[in-house]
Parts: sequence; structure tokens; C-alpha cells
Amino acid sequence: MKQLKLIIRSLIKNSRLNGINLFSMALGLVAAGIILTYVYQEYHYDSGNENAENIYRVEPSGYGPLAQTLRTNLPEIKETTRVSFFYGYLACSAGENKFNETFAIFADPTFFDLFSFPLVKGNKKECLNTPNSVALSETAAHKYFGDSDPIGKTLKIGSKSEFTVEAVYKDFKANSNFKGDLVLPLGTISHLTQIWVEPSWDYRSDIHTFALLTDHANLNELAKKTEAVVAKHTTDKEDIVGYQQLKSLHVDNTFDWESTPKANIKYLHILLAIAAITLFISSANFLFLFIGIKAQYKVNTGVKKVCGASRQSLFVEYFKEVSLQMSISLILALLIFSIYQKILHGFLPFLPTVNYFDYKLGLILFLVVLIVVSLAGFYPSITLSSQRPVQIFSVQKQNRPGKVNIINKLVIVQFALCILFISATLMMYKQVHFMEKQDTGYAKDELITIPLNMHIGEGIFNEKFDIFANELKKYPEIKDVTMAFSSPTSGSGTTYLEGKTDGEDILFNWESVSYDYFKTLGVKTIIGRTFSPDFQGDQVNWDNHTSSYVLNKSAVEALGLEDPIGKEFKVWGFKGPIIGVVENYHFQSMRSAISPMFFSVDPFYLNEIIVRLDPHSPSALANIQKVWEKFVPEFPVDFHFVNDQIKALYKPEEDLANTLNIFSILAIIIASMGLFTLTILTMNQRTKEIGIRKVNGAKTVEILTLLNRNFVKWVIIAFVIALPLAWFVMNKWLESFAYKTTLSWWIFALAGALALSIALLTVSWQSWRAATRNPVEALRYE
Repeated sequence: MKQLKLIIRSLIKNSRLNGINLFSMALGLVAAGIILTYVYQEYHYDSGNENAENIYRVEPSGYGPLAQTLRTNLPEIKETTRVSFFYGYLACSAGENKFNETFAIFADPTFFDLFSFPLVKGNKKECLNTPNSVALSETAAHKYFGDSDPIGKTLKIGSKSEFTVEAVYKDFKANSNFKGDLVLPLGTISHLTQIWVEPSWDYRSDIHTFALLTDHANLNELAKKTEAVVAKHTTDKEDIVGYQQLKSLHVDNTFDWESTPKANIKYLHILLAIAAITLFISSANFLFLFIGIKAQYKVNTGVKKVCGASRQSLFVEYFKEVSLQMSISLILALLIFSIYQKILHGFLPFLPTVNYFDYKLGLILFLVVLIVVSLAGFYPSITLSSQRPVQIFSVQKQNRPGKVNIINKLVIVQFALCILFISATLMMYKQVHFMEKQDTGYAKDELITIPLNMHIGEGIFNEKFDIFANELKKYPEIKDVTMAFSSPTSGSGTTYLEGKTDGEDILFNWESVSYDYFKTLGVKTIIGRTFSPDFQGDQVNWDNHTSSYVLNKSAVEALGLEDPIGKEFKVWGFKGPIIGVVENYHFQSMRSAISPMFFSVDPFYLNEIIVRLDPHSPSALANIQKVWEKFVPEFPVDFHFVNDQIKALYKPEEDLANTLNIFSILAIIIASMGLFTLTILTMNQRTKEIGIRKVNGAKTVEILTLLNRNFVKWVIIAFVIALPLAWFVMNKWLESFAYKTTLSWWIFALAGALALSIALLTVSWQSWRAATRNPVEALRYE
């Protein structure tokens, strides 16, 4: 207890310096903790599932009979389920509550049993057994039925289909491979959407097959057995048999997965580097500033030694003190984290989301804190209790010509890292701005999309669409109206086609469009013509398996066609002539080059209405809504600006830049705190020198220059070190983009100027106080 009182008295005696040091350490701990937790949860999607270790997605996944066949023939498989994710729009209503649901899951009755997603109400084994049953998330249940019990109530989908609510499940977690507020029986998918589940082995369907394996199943042997089973039913050469663990879907790129965006491993590594750098800066600050603060009282150590204190006893004394300070920093970090979760993340949603915790993560964080505490405790305790008093902050040691002590090195490293952070942030913003402002090849500023939230044959998803479109075009601000499978910012799907030589397959994107699609988008025709209702053969004929096709310029080049018009094009068992070639346009982000793409007219595969309008007209949207409510009042209408969709393509880069910006500021604050404390300690050491200089006629400006000179020199050295490192890092990052901006000199110059300004602002206040101090007080200092 006596020792504790002495430690607390020591903390209070240097409250300003210790407070700054403890707070900067707390910032480093909370920043590193947030990032480590976020990265951990990215690698542990659906880990909370009780069967997570044994649930695998089967590849090939799209065959309808695959699940039943595997469950029947392979003893290693305990249970299977099929899942399809619908990314279109379902118009749902319950009474006066009408909403468009943008994500829905269609699944077998074993869905909730296999995945063990918790139900709030209902029976997991029975809730999807009947064709007209539906399970709602807690959010959806409240949205449609308020606080009343939704079980047994009716949810209407579209204009005709009614479903009975059989279960309510807890909202899927943020780190889950599944999302959506509706889970419907798989058998209803063709009645509500354009997706068809082929019951035979003839074709693949847009479904995923999951299997629950026994505890000791051998994946290699199981893959061989599965390959043999699949080979009995299909000769598809594209089939690559494999098992992908549920927890790995988010980070493993071996097989495609589209339910939730896959993690960008490079970005996760960048975040880990940020965490390590921030923790290094704060820990190094804490270590050496603790030593510096204690070094001011090295006489006390000498007295204790004269009085018989052993090195071991002094080590224990200092270790207790530093451990207590680290404990206080940890408590402060927990308080800051609580504020971050409850307040800051709401204001800054791009920051890493922390919503997952398990004992393994807790163990990792505990080990990180333990290592930091151990280093922060042992090093200064050993140093301060050594035979010779520490001279790190002594004037004599600092002034030796050519000598750069460890504190100076620390400042240089810190500001070099800060300059790297600032440069990277500015470069990322420049790249995102470059991509958003690039010419996409179509009239992006004039386009909006409206979800076609109805099944074919319903509402205006039939011959009434032309009447609807003509009604819209009566308004002068509406230029053109068309339909497509997806927004212009997204190539709707991919397939492999045979290329120039045998065995060479080319990855193609495809898009189902309506007439006037290219006119509406403003995409130019190079040769031939585009689709027209005047040519009956332009539309897909399901009976004869024929169609006409339009290709983009990249597709013609990839196929090596010199005169493509009239040449036969084959895909998915359909064949027909190439009738036209259009200019390339960016239907994906500019991370990648424009892919080969083909277009066809298939009314069955249309999900979006695309309207070209005057973006400056204040009445355009209101007039569209007026016409919509005239034709289909029972369906809710949503508008999406294509420009906003383009910005969404670059959200990962923008979020990373924003996150890096925040953590750059945090690293600068921590470095500035260390520099501020170091300045105080340095001024304390040079108080007598400053007094003598003033007595001898030195001006305040001269003293300020003298005191700030070293700090400016350190920042300049930091800039020289950071410049090639920042250039190399950002150049490597830009290599991942097909279309990229240039590395501008002003980015590095601005980063260096900001770092220098921050350093000068940090030290100038203390320098000015020391320079304007009464020299009489200064000379009486010692």
C-alpha cells in the first residue's frame, strides 16, 4: 500500500506529462484493438454458427439434384441444403406497409437446421416446409407488423402471391455470408423471380449447395468420391470439384461467391500495417518518455543506491509503477472504445465495424497487451535500475557532435511514418476522384434506374411497358426509357466461351437488354446495327434456341474477328448472327480493363428500368412517380442515380482512404503528444542555458530558432526517409488498377509540409514560453 501511495504521488507530481503519455498509449491500444478485431472478424465469417467447422460449400454447386445425390451416396455427408440469393427487388406488403426487399434468400427446408441461425419465433425444422411459408428477420417483422406477433399473418409479394409468416429469425450478423430480410422456400423461386431451378443434371441453376460433414471427414478423399458421383451424371468439362469451408467463403478466392462482397486481402494487410505502426508509435513514446520523466529525478535513484537499494529492488519498484500506468492506459482505452462504438462509429460509418468477439479474439488481444506491457515494463525498469544513471535526456549527450540519440531516432521514425500515412491518404483520394470522374462511355449524369419489382406478366412487365414508356416520354425532361437485366454499372453475369483457337476460353460478360438500350445510354454503334422490334429474329427464341447478338469492341478483339457482322455466335446452347458492334463502355469499376461483353434481347431476364432524363429538372422524379402510380400503384417505386452507383463501386477505396485519414490523424496526434512531452523535458534540461543566452543579449527569435532547429532537422530527415518508401508503396498499390492516376510530386511535398507544420506547432508553444521566461528565474532554476 505504501508503494502504491508513492507511485500515485509520483503520477500526480508529473500529472501533465504522465497524463499525455497515458492518453497517447491508450489511443494506440484502442486503435490497434479496433483494427485487429475488425481483421479477425473478416477472417471469421459465420464462426458463431455451431456447425461452422463442418459446413462446406460444394463445387460444382449449381446442379439441382446434387444435394440429394451427395446425401444419399456419401456417408461423410450428414445433411445438405440448397440456397439461392436473389438480388433483384421483391415488392412486399402487409396492409399499408409497402417496401421493396432488395435481398431475399430461397432455400430448402433444412436451411435453419443446418446453419443454426437462431429463431426468435417459430420451429426451424418446419418453417419452410410449406410452399406458401416465409421466415422474416426481426427487422422485417417489425417493419411490416410493428409490435404485434407476426406468426400466422400474411405477407403479400407482388400482386398475387401471399405467404404465411412461420418464423422470425435474428438479423444476420454483419460478419455473415448471408444477408436478407426474407427466407422463402426454394420451390417458389420461379414464381417470384426469373430464376429457374433445373431439376435434372442437364443444366446448372443459380443455386449453392452446402453440406454438413461428419467430424473426421477427409476432404481430399471426399472430393474424389464427389467427382466420381458427379461424373456419372454430367460430362461438363468446366466442373472443378472442391469443398470450401463456410468460414473461408469471405476471404478465399478459389471459388466464386457473390452473396456478400469478398474481403480485399490487400486492404486487410494495409489495416494490419496501420495497427502495427500506430501501436509502435504509442509504445515507443510510452517507453522513452517514461524513462525521460524518471531521468529528471535520477538523483533519487542515486540516493536510494547509496542507502543500500539493490538493482533488483529498484527494478521491482519501477516495474510496478510502469505496470500501473499501463493498466490506467488500458482502462482509458476501454473507455475510448466504448465511445467509439456508441458515438463515433455512427458519425464515421466508414471506420472498421466491431461487432464480433470470441474467446480466441480475446486471447489474441490479451497477448498483444501483455507483450506491450512487458516491453513497456521491463525495458525502462532495467534501464533505470542499472548501475549508471540514464543520460538519455542530458544536454551533454544531446550536444555531442555527430551523435543522434535514440529519442531523436524515435522522432524521425514517427514523423516518417506520419508522412507515409498522409501521402498514402492523399494518393488514395486522388485515385478515387480520378476513377469517379473518368468518362464511362455512356451518359452517366443523365441516367437513373428503377427496380422492375414484379414478375414477368405482372404490372408493366409485359406489353404495357411500351405504353408506360410512352407516357413517361410525354414529359419534355424524359429523353428515353428502356429495360435491362442490370444497371449500366454492372455486367450482369459471366461465362466462358471458346476463343480464337481450340481450348482457349475467354471470360465474357453478358447483358440482357430491351430495344433502345444503347440509344438510352448513349453508347455509339461502330458497325452493323443494334436491336430493333422490326426484326423478329433479334429476340431470344426459347423454342428454336436462336437469338441475335450485339458485341462490344473488346469481344470482337478477343475473338479475333475482322468482319464480325453476320458471323455465328454460340452461347449456352443458343446460336445466332452478330448483328452489330458497339463501343466499349465501363460497366464495371476501373480497377479492371473493359471485358468482352455480348448483349441479347430476352424479355424473361429484365430487372431494371433505365430512364434518361434532364438531371437539372426539379420535376422529373415527381413526374415519373406520378406515371408509376397511375399504372402500378400496388408496387412501391425506388429511384437510383447511376452516378451514385458509380460512386458505390469505389466505396472500398474511399472507405480505406477515409479510414487511413482518421488513423493518420490519430498517429500524428500520438506522435505530437510524444513530441510535446519531449519538448517539455528538453526545455527543462536547457533552462539554465536559455537564461545565460538571454542575459548575454540573445533575442527571443534567436532562441526560438535555436530551440526549434533540431526538430525541423528531424522532420526533414524523416521526409527524406519517407519519400522513397511512400513512392514505392503507392506505386505498388496503383498497379492493381487498370486505369490509374499519376503519382504527383505535390502529394509528397504537401505531406512533408503538413508534418513540418504539425511539428513546429507542437514545439513552438513550449519554445516560446522558454524563450520569453524571465532570465533571473531561469538562472535560479538549478
